[in-house]
Amino acid sequence: MLFAALATIVGALTAVQSRLNGQLSTDIHNGIAAALISFGTGWIFVIAFCIFNGPDRRGLGNIWKGLRQRTLKPWEVIGGMGGGFFVAIQSSVVPTIGVAIFTICTVGGQTVSSMVVDFFGISPSGKHRVTLLRGITALVTLLSVTIAVFPQLRSSTFKVAPIILAITVGIVIAFQQALNGRMNGTSMRPLATTFVNFLMGAFVLTIALIVNLARGGSIGHLPHGLIVYLGGPIGVVFIAVSAYTVKHLGILNFILFSVTGQLIGALLLDWLSPAAHTKVSSYLVTGTAMTLIAVVSSRLIDLRKRVTV
Repeated sequence: MLFAALATIVGALTAVQSRLNGQLSTDIHNGIAAALISFGTGWIFVIAFCIFNGPDRRGLGNIWKGLRQRTLKPWEVIGGMGGGFFVAIQSSVVPTIGVAIFTICTVGGQTVSSMVVDFFGISPSGKHRVTLLRGITALVTLLSVTIAVFPQLRSSTFKVAPIILAITVGIVIAFQQALNGRMNGTSMRPLATTFVNFLMGAFVLTIALIVNLARGGSIGHLPHGLIVYLGGPIGVVFIAVSAYTVKHLGILNFILFSVTGQLIGALLLDWLSPAAHTKVSSYLVTGTAMTLIAVVSSRLIDLRKRVTV
């Protein structure tokens, strides 16, 4: 249950990260630039740890050695591009279709693709059968997320192309977690894995920002408050913990627990520190409770079956 708790906690931190990155995006009037700043601030922490901590330096050396000796394939280190792709699409799609539809589409994409990843054994945890219980849990989770965001869903706009992009980026995220887990199996150090992940994500976001500015985009003045820059360090925690826990949980279970954490985090944020035009709704409480019950019940039944076998 330790790994399930870790996945849930980092999922909750993701909700906080989204709030901070959203505020930064609003302050500088450029979502892609805000995402790149977030990646950059997180990367500073990772670089510092990897420079001054011997085991993390050796972890980076293990990745480089694995690539040279071909025990680690080049495609296994590009998972971070998925994170960059996610925030780039998020910044351009959310203003068009709204947060609610974007959330449903990405959770749907993650849930389906995580079962594919587990079925083919792409993650370091190996192959996992797509059982009826796992399928039902995934469907209940998607339904619960839909209920949680229903008030915003009513004011969202349905557009085909942005919705396809949102589903696609959800699919990509599941593969990103699997690749990070594989790379961590070589580095043996989650922060070394995170370093490469941030490098790849920053590469994608830099290209996206160049295109954005070339098409007439602009960047406003940077805010002076330090709190809005904490999204990057939170991202470091998420990537490091996910790279470590995926091996033990599998992709589907990790996605389900992290989504549960996201809903719990969103609920707590709306209750303790509501943003403008937000409040704790019965839909959010119901959706969060349904998700928590479904995921925990599924995990307990799965553990009981293993003990019986």
